[in-house]
Amino acid sequence: MECCVCNKIFSSPRGLHIHQSRIHQVGFGTRGGCEAAVHAVRTFVQSDACEVLLKLDVQNAFNSVNRDTLLNEIKMTVPEIYNFLLQCYHCPSKLMHKNNEILSAVGCQQGDPLGPAIFSLTINSIIHSLNSKLNVWYLDDGTLGGDSQTVLADLIQIKNKFKDIGLELNFNKCELYISDNVDSSSASQIIQSFNNIAPSIKNISKDSLHLLGAPIFNEAIPPLLSKSISKFSDYSDRLLKISSHSALFILKFCLLIPKFTYLLRCCPIWKYPHLLRPLDLLLKSQIESILNIRFSEQAWTQATLPIRYGGLGTRKISSVALPAFLASIHSTSDLAGNILKASPATNCEIACLVEASNAWLAGPSQNFPSRPKIQRAWDNIASVSTLNSLLDTAIGRDRARLLASSRPESGQWLHAYPSPNTGTFIDPGTLRIAAGLRLGVAVCADHNCASCGSEVDSLGHHGLACSSGAGRLSRHSALNDILRRALVSAGVPAALEPQIVRNDGKRPDGMSLIPWKMGRALVWDATCADTVAASYVPSTSRRAGAAADTRERQKVAKYSCLGAQYEFVAFGVETLENQYFAP
Repeated sequence: MECCVCNKIFSSPRGLHIHQSRIHQVGFGTRGGCEAAVHAVRTFVQSDACEVLLKLDVQNAFNSVNRDTLLNEIKMTVPEIYNFLLQCYHCPSKLMHKNNEILSAVGCQQGDPLGPAIFSLTINSIIHSLNSKLNVWYLDDGTLGGDSQTVLADLIQIKNKFKDIGLELNFNKCELYISDNVDSSSASQIIQSFNNIAPSIKNISKDSLHLLGAPIFNEAIPPLLSKSISKFSDYSDRLLKISSHSALFILKFCLLIPKFTYLLRCCPIWKYPHLLRPLDLLLKSQIESILNIRFSEQAWTQATLPIRYGGLGTRKISSVALPAFLASIHSTSDLAGNILKASPATNCEIACLVEASNAWLAGPSQNFPSRPKIQRAWDNIASVSTLNSLLDTAIGRDRARLLASSRPESGQWLHAYPSPNTGTFIDPGTLRIAAGLRLGVAVCADHNCASCGSEVDSLGHHGLACSSGAGRLSRHSALNDILRRALVSAGVPAALEPQIVRNDGKRPDGMSLIPWKMGRALVWDATCADTVAASYVPSTSRRAGAAADTRERQKVAKYSCLGAQYEFVAFGVETLENQYFAP
């Protein structure tokens, strides 16, 4: 871990703790180090203090650093772990290639969890001796900025001192950016000066300047998004060749938003909604193909909400971009400011912060979260605003469906891992119907019910409440089987349909075979109410869970004849909510 209090390094209960007055190395033990470095560099290059920006790359750095230097640095700075590392590095490491043994006498050992830490310590004194106004490193990737003479002098110093410890700069991967503040004649002289020291160094422009994989200038964002659209399109075609459940799971947890999160947090991509729209449309088309359904505008808006707010959890890039960027800036502003601390000419107000804040206030949310460092806090505000907008325009069963779907429990099936071995794999037909019912889109053609002859619309809600259909019986049996197995797994043997007769001759659904409470056996009766049944819509469109609550009260009244002999529990579930209510 890293802290900016003093220039000492010591061991703490949580691990290696680095104290320094100004942060230069953010590659080890620094939370949000990548993001802070990007924000700091973007802020610096937009200031008058930036004349040149130099990106450095060390050739085969971890495998080349001199071990004697490494151990000496450890002995001086962290003597608590010196004996352990001496045992690891005092003699050559044995590497195996097929049947051949290779001795490695330089560099950090492959797989050493302390590798990043001890490498950072080895070059720590060198990078602290540099004089550039901007001086930030992510392990062996360094970025220097300021006036050309100072940066050039630091380059010479790094080249010489790194050579002394076994490191060599890879000039083919080093990059030089010259600010627009420099006139063309001076720029040519600067380029020539750097080429004399670093032959084959690349001179880059705004549209190709990236740091740690993130574009620094706005000019570099459109090419990046175009490349991402092409890459995602290739991924999407492959998803259609696997099962629907697996494809949806991969799309939600592995592709698009998970792939973009770092860039969304580091870059002001939210400023380009016209460039994000093709990605959103591609996502929509892909989900429609996977689920074999067609979204209306309202259904698509709901689908892209988080699962906890009634969606499928497949988020739109355009919805996440601004919350992610604002959360990143707020969570790394102190670290980014510390990186820029030694540059008095640099305004430490992080670039794009004011613009992003104004964009947020101009949106429907219009208020900041109480915990601005957390991305979910920003996202929750935007998601609640979207859900409320959908609820305001919905009536009847659509409103009941939205209220039920926005209960956290109703979306647990969307978190299920697609594994046939554990019984959590959902077949394509079931997945299509479950998603369609959740989002209110067509799941079938209009027809007459084969069981009762009633008209069935394309939304398919009739099948949830048909008194003659087989679905009600199978749901009821499955629900009771789950309850029985849950009790048995908890060490409480239970049986279904016990020999307990109610006044009307009917029996409860199950009973524990051992006492549950105060010497009394547990007796339960389960019920599954249809959220969008005509008789329940007036209440379920006002309050989520109203149908299950009503059915539970009815069950309690019916079994009041059991008296104090048993501990009775009514177990209510709704078709679109899966919400359990206490008796």
